[in-house]
Amino acid sequence: MKDKIFRFFSSDVRIRVSGKNTNNFIKRLIRNKINIVKVIPVSYKEVDLIIDYNDYADVLKYKAIYDIKVIKYYGKLNILKFIKKNMYIFVFLIIGIITITILSNIIFKVEVIHSNNKLINSLIEELSNYGIKKYSFVKSYDEIEEIENKILENNKDKIEWLEIIRNGTKYIVRVEERILNKKSKDNRIYEIVASKNAVIKRIYAESGEKVKKTDTYVKKGEVIISPEIIKPNNEIAVDSASGRVIGEVWYNVSIVFPYHYHEVIYTGNKKKVLVLNIINKRIPFFDFNEYKSFDKDIKYIFNDIIFPFNFIIEYQYETNIIDKKYNYEEAKEASVKKVKELLKEKYQNIEDITNVIILNEDKDKGKINMNLFVKVIEDITKYQEIIPNSTEKSE
Repeated sequence: MKDKIFRFFSSDVRIRVSGKNTNNFIKRLIRNKINIVKVIPVSYKEVDLIIDYNDYADVLKYKAIYDIKVIKYYGKLNILKFIKKNMYIFVFLIIGIITITILSNIIFKVEVIHSNNKLINSLIEELSNYGIKKYSFVKSYDEIEEIENKILENNKDKIEWLEIIRNGTKYIVRVEERILNKKSKDNRIYEIVASKNAVIKRIYAESGEKVKKTDTYVKKGEVIISPEIIKPNNEIAVDSASGRVIGEVWYNVSIVFPYHYHEVIYTGNKKKVLVLNIINKRIPFFDFNEYKSFDKDIKYIFNDIIFPFNFIIEYQYETNIIDKKYNYEEAKEASVKKVKELLKEKYQNIEDITNVIILNEDKDKGKINMNLFVKVIEDITKYQEIIPNSTEKSE
């Protein structure tokens, strides 16, 4: 037992000597003051010797007709030999441990649980300012507590209670909104006008006087709800107008749509993935939610032309790919659908698209040209301030 412990800290090597009369060789080594730690007979013509590795070069000088080879290294030499032999395994193991440690300490999602979208967006922005956002490192318990207190201090009139919980690589933010029953401090006087030419369909007047009726045409800028209210005794009271106006609005849209339609749509989702490429095989690590299609940027961690593999980090951007061939009727239908999507994307106040009329169409080689007349139901509310004792108005 002591011998094993001693060898663990030594620099010894076990060699095998082969040849006739190995005893003569051992005597020669002793005469030349080569320290032999142990002699281990193997066979009539073979013997194993444990010697100090520093004497190995001298032993080779005296080998003459004898064949000598290293059988085993001991102590730190054995450790160094093992590490050298398995160098790339250790390198990849270290890279793997570092990568796992880094990835497990990165936040990939911040989820705010509340029904008020305005409060959610405001809170996400403020959390981001304090470093709580996607692809940021996790915070300590003390840092999280300090951030919670700062956000509560900065939003006394909005937030009653806030809690940030770490769940793996995700932060879950629970918040309770503070409800304050107080009047608006805005004492300015407004009237509601049409933001576009339209036919009025619905008027919701919370305060003020309706000066237009439904199913009537209004031009952009015409007053629909006035702040002036006429009392039964013909006195005029002024109360800032408040409400909504919904109207029918018309758009003239042109579109060119190909029969072979190809579009790559970025969803906005992105992530980092560690990938090992071996010849033609791609092996991703820790990719628990694989994208069906994605675009990517690559950063090499290990790449050498000598070895048939490499380690990379892929910055993946999720995509939806539309690749379809249409006939003429299908292209017309797809064109109308695309126009509706583009209008809703451009004009956020559109509530519904009621009718699409094809004014003219032109068949071209590989594509269809169309001019469309589109009727929509849209919020045309526009608040316009009335400045007292002045004819000036401001939006």
